[in-house]
Amino acid sequence: MYQQKINEYIRRGIFDGAVVLAGTEKEDLFCHTQGLADRNTGRAMSTDTVFDISSISKPLGTATGILLLAERGKLELERPFTDYLPEYAGNMPEPVDFRMLASHFSGLEPDYPLGVEPDELVQRMLHSPFLRKPWQEFYYSCVNYHFMGFIIEKLSGEGLDEFARKNIFEPLGMSDTAWATPLEHVRERLVIHSRCVDSDPAVIFDRWARNFQPRAMGNAGIFTTAVDMARYARMLLRGGQGVFATDIAKKEMFCNYMPNASRCRSFGWDMTRRLIPGIFSDGTIFHSGSSGQSMWVDGKKGRFCIVLTNLFGPHDDGIAARQDIADTVTKLIWQD
Repeated sequence: MYQQKINEYIRRGIFDGAVVLAGTEKEDLFCHTQGLADRNTGRAMSTDTVFDISSISKPLGTATGILLLAERGKLELERPFTDYLPEYAGNMPEPVDFRMLASHFSGLEPDYPLGVEPDELVQRMLHSPFLRKPWQEFYYSCVNYHFMGFIIEKLSGEGLDEFARKNIFEPLGMSDTAWATPLEHVRERLVIHSRCVDSDPAVIFDRWARNFQPRAMGNAGIFTTAVDMARYARMLLRGGQGVFATDIAKKEMFCNYMPNASRCRSFGWDMTRRLIPGIFSDGTIFHSGSSGQSMWVDGKKGRFCIVLTNLFGPHDDGIAARQDIADTVTKLIWQD
């Protein structure tokens, strides 16, 4: 049945192909590839096809990095982020801490224009006002993650790409994963999709992060595979083992900060029930990437599901298609 669903979405032009990988802390239980990674050459999707996962970079890279620095005593999650980023010069009526930034409940109204040079864009971001009180309203803003990315760079003394490579990707064996610039050995495996800015699939999809390439930015730009993402998912299902020395990831990433809000969030992740496959529990965290990817990790049942596509169709249609595929596959695997 899942094959027919994927074929129908391909026929409708939502995407050209998909990679689906699901399993548990210990093993893969389902792996399927279908369709094309590159329509120009007819190259098929494969388990090692490399995707720019866009905003999934936020939790997988930036939120993970902030929690690592907190665990190591470099920062305190409860303190205002401006204690670590004094360059911020905008209007902030009330202190905003890292949990507020990471959940998009900070109240930030970003000044985030296109068509400006990188230095000017940074200054515009650093003057973005906080127009709502924190925890009042969910407002998704990439600038929350730019701020956290700047702080990781300041406190670690490294670029985001190097910090993530040393502290996340290499410890987990994510050997095909890199931030901002895909590794040389994976370039022939990069996915092609119509939303790339030109014929080079190594160009970051996100328009703002693209302005800074090859510098990594906190909102987007990680290039990776389903297999490497599964390694990260298993780390979370192990309570952080392999990256973290404590259970800080379990406490923060699987904690629903706003259980009564219309959009439920944890540290870096979405927990909104209507966007979770039906067989997964309310302890599931997930995120999507605007170039066509989704990832769910169920902390209560110890399961994960990854659906990666090369999006050609509308953004919302792509999200619905990936959730539909995940719902079908996870019910097939677990049947509970």
